[in-house]
This record gives sequence, structure tokens and C-alpha cells, in this order.
Amino acid sequence: MLDAQQGFGCGVARLIAKLFELGIVRERDGMLPAREANDEACAKLPADIVRQLHVHSHRNEYGTNGRTFHGLKVLIPDGTKVSFADTQPTRDKYGAGQGHYVQSQALGFYELSTGTFEDFRFEHCNTPERAIAIGHMGSNATRSLYMADAGYNGMAFIAISMDKNHELLMPLKNCALAKKFLKAKKRSAVIGIKLSKIHLANYPGHHHLLGTCIKVRLIRTRGTSKLRSQVLITTLIDEVVFGWREVTKLYLQRYCVELAFRHLKTRIGIERIRKRKLLRIEQLLFAAIVLFNLSAALRNRIRRPSLLPEKAGIKLHCFTLCIELVHTFLQAALGPRRGIRKKMDSSLRAIRGCWFIYKPWRAEPRICRTPPSEFSVQKGAEMLTEVETAKFLSVEYEILAQQYGQRE
Repeated sequence: MLDAQQGFGCGVARLIAKLFELGIVRERDGMLPAREANDEACAKLPADIVRQLHVHSHRNEYGTNGRTFHGLKVLIPDGTKVSFADTQPTRDKYGAGQGHYVQSQALGFYELSTGTFEDFRFEHCNTPERAIAIGHMGSNATRSLYMADAGYNGMAFIAISMDKNHELLMPLKNCALAKKFLKAKKRSAVIGIKLSKIHLANYPGHHHLLGTCIKVRLIRTRGTSKLRSQVLITTLIDEVVFGWREVTKLYLQRYCVELAFRHLKTRIGIERIRKRKLLRIEQLLFAAIVLFNLSAALRNRIRRPSLLPEKAGIKLHCFTLCIELVHTFLQAALGPRRGIRKKMDSSLRAIRGCWFIYKPWRAEPRICRTPPSEFSVQKGAEMLTEVETAKFLSVEYEILAQQYGQRE
């Protein structure tokens, strides 16, 4: 990526030589592998190798442009569904899902300062998101602030994150505690909570926390003409270091992960994968995350996103166009040819000339009018209606097939 921006061309031979230096490929009879052999070996790469490329792409970018919030690395966990072809290997590994296709529970950990995914995990469709997040907390050695949505709500989840030496920030569901705090007309308050069996009902492996007393902080956000005030719950107890205004502004950035998933599904196309071989599916999934991280790196070279929201009316460069044109920079690095430098410069000018006006608090959350998800109807009442319709039609078609002799 950096070679392409500087105008250098490396080609496949240089890439293979670099792999030889890293010990990934071995030299035979004093010669490096040919290009055809390299292409054939890439088709057989384990998914873990491609996943390591995705991890390295984030680490390199975080080492260059990474920033922290009072010493805390800001991670935004969020999940989505990814659909595969219905084959026996995919069904055994990821589950049946809903409808006539296999679905995987995908959970990404979006790093806010660089706009890249630190980790991305594809698990069985019935795996709870909180279980994947707890596993990531256990393997994360860097003290981080996890900004989750209301789906992770639970005092036990908060206690587990504190036990793993991480901080948490998320909205509090509409419960008696939230209503009581809103009536108090306070902006910030620290309260103590004692964990009970009800709190640990969905955490069978953490009953040792029963009776533990934890301190949490409640923050009431500002209301607008379109949105009411909401209550945030966090483990950032210090009201002097972590002012309620600063914490509220930070949480407004959580919608960035929703934009990232929208780009992955509509621009890169991982929402429904038609490949049937399990290895190719997993290679494609992690390669898509690598492409997204490289696109974020290209955007950061133009202008880095800020941890706290910009003022209204600021021009921000379009991330969609970065995704569409990043292949030009990759081609310049891997396959130099006549005219690639001129095309690369024109692409960079096009990216710099494409921008949108930032409006705070989700006034216009979609960048460059990114189209909605193909499976956006699979949520709430519309999802249940579609599932019931599919079941009804399946029964009717089965009756007609037996009636006309197509089924015995």
C-alpha cells in the first residue's frame, strides 16, 4: 500500500521474494516458486493465514494512526448475519439459520481511531454475541473501552468486563433503574449493584460472581428535537477525568460500526456469498475484511477520523469511493504497468473531491447514500411475517407436489 502511494512497483516476483524472507515459502533448487505455482498455492491457503493478514493490516494502521481515549483503546463490538450456500459442510459449521440458506453469526470489533476492524469472528448462528465478546476480552491484552449497544445489556456482562480489566460503555435499557434516574434530573450518578441469580441467569460459567458488588455510573445524554434523552451505563467512574459531555460525545461515534457493516454488505458484497466450498467462503470473508482495512488506511492518508464528533457542517471525505478505488493502488503495487501512476493520481484526486457534509447525532448516518441491506427486512415484525409466509408456502407446495404425483 505504501509502495503504491510512493509510485514504486513490486510485482509478483518481489511479493514471492518477500514471502521467502518471512519464511512462508521455501526455496527449491536455488529458485523461487513460479507465478503459476504461487497462484495455485494461494487457492489452497488456510483461512487462518488470510485472517492473520487482516490482523496485521489493523496492527500496522493502528501503529501509524492509532489514538486512545485517556489511555483506553476504543473498540465497538457489533454483530450481523452473513448468508452462505446451503451445503453440508457450511450447515455443520455455521448452522441452518433462517429460511432456505445457511447463516453465520458475524461479530466485528471496530477500532474507532483508525476505522479498521481489529478482529472479526464468524461463529455458529446460535452463538450469543455476548459469548463472542467475552472471549475477545479474555484474549485482548490491551486495556480497552468497549462501546456496545443495548443488546449486551446486563450487570453480569459489566462485572465480567471489569474482571477482565476492561471498561464498558453502553445504553441502559428501559427499566425501573433508568426511569428512576431520569426522574432525578441528574446528568451523572455513581451507584452500587449487587449481583443476584437473575443477573447471572444467562452466564452459567460465571456463578462465582454471585453476591459481588460493583460500582457503575449512569449518564443522561442531551435530548434533541428528534430524539429523547437516553441513559448510558459505564464503568468509567471518575466524573472529573471522564466528563459526562465527553463520554456522551464519544458514544455518538458508535454508529460508525453500522456504516462499516453497511459498506461490507453492499459495496464489498459479503451479505450473501454464493461460493459452495467452505475454504473459499472463509478466504473470501477474511479477504473482504482486509480490503476494508486497506480502504480505511487509504482514507486515513487523506484525513484521519476524530475520536469525538466533528462540528456540524464539516466536510468529510467519502469512504465509499475509497473502497471502490483501493484496487487501483493494489494493482500499482503488485502488477506495475504503463499508465498506472497516472491512473493512481487521478483516483486520488477523485477521492479528495468526493465529500459529504457531516451532521451530528445521526442526522444523515449513511455516507453517499449507501443502499440499504438486502436482508434488512429480517428484523422485528417484518422478519416474523416473512418466516411465517415461507413456512406456509412450503406446506402448500408440498401438498401440490403430492397431488400431482411429483412427490410420493
